[in-house]
Amino acid sequence: MLRLVLRNAFFLPAFVLTTAVVAATIILVSKVPGSTRFIRQLEVYWAKITVFASGVRVEADEPELEPDQNYIFLANHQSHLDIPIILARYARYFPRFFAKDSLFRIPLFGPGMRRTGHLSVNRENKRQGMKDVQHAVEQIQGGESVLIFPEGTRNITEQPLQDFQIGAFIIALKAGAPVVPLIIDGTRQILPKGRICVHPGRVRLKAFSPIDINKEYTLKQRNQLKEEVFALMHKHLMELGQ
Repeated sequence: MLRLVLRNAFFLPAFVLTTAVVAATIILVSKVPGSTRFIRQLEVYWAKITVFASGVRVEADEPELEPDQNYIFLANHQSHLDIPIILARYARYFPRFFAKDSLFRIPLFGPGMRRTGHLSVNRENKRQGMKDVQHAVEQIQGGESVLIFPEGTRNITEQPLQDFQIGAFIIALKAGAPVVPLIIDGTRQILPKGRICVHPGRVRLKAFSPIDINKEYTLKQRNQLKEEVFALMHKHLMELGQ
């Protein structure tokens, strides 16, 4: 019990302070031409500090990825910790993630996200949502790696995966970058939805070999792609839970 109290006495101030300082620095430095790589490296430091402060032990099983290739990472979503863990693990690729547009209105945090190139998505306005999808496609075609949670939100159910939304697969097929299915297990227990205190523990992360989707699927086969990726991730999540 004492160790848990001490861990959170360290984690909470470290997270809040690091987030505020990094976000403020990004906002200021982003006004300098050519600062993109520097501010994204700051974000990587934020992610690594968050993971360290939370006491997470990450066990990873990953294929070798091309260092100069951009990827579309499709991951399940259990906790807010998923994002810093994945950003830290794949720091070489600086993956930009999707977030609901309301998060971009949070002081400091929201502008910091926008200045580092993260992608907003409007879930209420269909027309704006379509523009957000097209913007994401253009960013990927321009060389960005992205992180998409096809469940759409954190999974608080008893099921290993929630149903996937089709938008992630439309983006992937239109953009044409290789897709890396990614499963993460254990973050729900460490930082459940609705909690601010962590319970340190083990997180298992497994990435699959990239799928060259343009060689295997057309846009008309988007539902087939969705179902096959879902089946792959569901199978391995079930195995991790055993």
